[in-house]
Amino acid sequence: MTLWGRIPTIVRMEEELQALQERIERLLQGSRRLADENRRLQVELVESREARLRLERRMGEARSRVEAALSRLPAFADDVHDVHHVRDAAH
Repeated sequence: MTLWGRIPTIVRMEEELQALQERIERLLQGSRRLADENRRLQVELVESREARLRLERRMGEARSRVEAALSRLPAFADDVHDVHHVRDAAH
């Protein structure tokens, strides 16, 4: 086969290589984008967990203050004592 006979084959091969290069580049871009998103989501997860722990701590502190305030009221003193007894028994 002469050089002229091989040119269409060479052209097709170059087109296929170009298409493969473009596909690889798109895959790499997608991979980078997903890695960036994964890092961002990991940071958000840590921040969300920390926020949840802060809220749980604040809720416990608020609960303690409310229970303390209620225990100073004569009508609620016995009820608050009963709540502590039931809650302590559950833990």
